[in-house]
Amino acid sequence: MAKKKQAKGFGSICVQPMATERKILSHNEPIFATTAYGFESLDHANMLFDDPSKGYVYSRWGNPTIEMAEKKIALLETSGSDIDATAQLFSSGMAAIAAAMTSCATSGDTILTQHQLYGTTDELMQKQLAAWNINTMRMDLNDFDAVEKALKKNKKITLVYIETPSNPMMSVTDIQTVAEIAHRYGRMVAVDNTFASPYCQKPLLLGADLVIHSATKYLNGHGNGLGGVVVSRDRNFMRERIWMKVKLLGANSNAFDSWLLLQGMKTLEIRMQRHCDNAAVVAAFLSDHHAVKKVHYCGHKDHPQRNIINRQMSDYSGMLSFELKGGLKAGKKLMQSVKLCNVITTLGTLDTLIQHPASMTHVNVPKERRLAAGISDGLVRMSVGIENAADILNDLEQGMK
Repeated sequence: MAKKKQAKGFGSICVQPMATERKILSHNEPIFATTAYGFESLDHANMLFDDPSKGYVYSRWGNPTIEMAEKKIALLETSGSDIDATAQLFSSGMAAIAAAMTSCATSGDTILTQHQLYGTTDELMQKQLAAWNINTMRMDLNDFDAVEKALKKNKKITLVYIETPSNPMMSVTDIQTVAEIAHRYGRMVAVDNTFASPYCQKPLLLGADLVIHSATKYLNGHGNGLGGVVVSRDRNFMRERIWMKVKLLGANSNAFDSWLLLQGMKTLEIRMQRHCDNAAVVAAFLSDHHAVKKVHYCGHKDHPQRNIINRQMSDYSGMLSFELKGGLKAGKKLMQSVKLCNVITTLGTLDTLIQHPASMTHVNVPKERRLAAGISDGLVRMSVGIENAADILNDLEQGMK
């Protein structure tokens, strides 16, 4: 006699989660929109709490959609090599930067870095890290003798933090040489690879210990989801230090932003090809324009770190900046005059974005430090999009009349 199916009340039917009995071979990655996960048994639960890498407990600790995005980023950063890397997604690029820095440095330690950094990274060091008694030392990281002297003299330096190409001056640091020097003294090296993306540069292959991205930018590419990521070859470090920042501070990504990131990365190669091609055309146009004093672009033959660029970058990115002869007034005027280019402070999206650091992204950086880093009042930063290049040039031309 067949066992009678136990009836459930209306309210129980409303509440209980549903499952499919058919095997699903989804063409696209699914969104696992769940905060928590069930267990097959008490022993299964005990195993996962002991080692969360063996499954899923709670989405702050890990989520299948997030994990799929992490695996893809790790593969992109190591493609063309036999390096086995792991990635950890965060809620934003700044969360990833903060996690990397505070995983490598604690109270009393020092981070060695360059003079010119992304404005919020600079502000993080000035305000938050300083409040935690984590010091910052700045120098030209391409002055290798000075770097070695500093590491040899100051035992409290635990991390060398590199942003290359730098925001917004497109300054480039020799990752391989700095990493060799740092490792000679047992120090770690982290590289913010946001401007280059894995398409143009792979710091892990050059000896870096950690690679950081604002995944909001080129990796996503569509301006519709926030994210940050840290990538490393050292799985123990990632589990014991980086993942613990996610677990204890709650700076985790979420399933929907990770799904958007997965969709964006499907076109990363073809997007970056167009970004790079268009940027070369725009840089050549600006270099010949009467209103422009100087262009900062990794693809220029007169770039001061041209030899380094040729060694460590496979292409020049879609990022550039240029200095207007009219200074602050000209920079603000251009922001008010462009029509195709969007005045927005992010970067790496399909459309061309333009911004004025002195009055926007670097407004909280002390003026003397900003000027010392080369960020003049007339500097304009561009994230060149994938529109028809002629339309971008026409917009710049009419904007600089």
